[in-house]
Amino acid sequence: MIGKRIALIGTVCVLLLTASLAAWGVGSGGAAGGTGLFDGSLKSHMIGQVGRLLVLRSQLDVTDEQKRKISVIIQSRMDEIVPAAESVIETRRALREAVLKEAPDEKEIRVAAEALGKSLGDASVLTSRIVAEARPILTTRQVKLVKDFRTSLDNATLDWLNQLGKK
Repeated sequence: MIGKRIALIGTVCVLLLTASLAAWGVGSGGAAGGTGLFDGSLKSHMIGQVGRLLVLRSQLDVTDEQKRKISVIIQSRMDEIVPAAESVIETRRALREAVLKEAPDEKEIRVAAEALGKSLGDASVLTSRIVAEARPILTTRQVKLVKDFRTSLDNATLDWLNQLGKK
């Protein structure tokens, strides 16, 4: 259940980002029919990230008992998770609005970025506590698969950025 929720949330985020980028003319055709800001490589990168997530999901072989135990942990922390997520969403939105203003103010952007940093820090501390509770539920193999997955995401992002730098 949790894996399906995470996959669904990830897919929705990717779709929203892709739609947003298309609206701004990023991708294969650009707003004016040119080559596009990233020549479609951002789209390929994002699709690759989702593909890696789907591969991880199929390889983890999480048992029903593991899912149940992890669900219990998450449900027991929901009163902390929801406000932390709302804070990240609200401060991210405030930063985005400050950045996209017709006449942006550097001080306002920095204040909004600092607020987002604090929200992310608070959410990260909470996440680390939840992970510490959930990690013993997973097998050594599953923990290694998750670690390898994160490494592959990081490496793919660095490769993508290096490709952009060569254009």
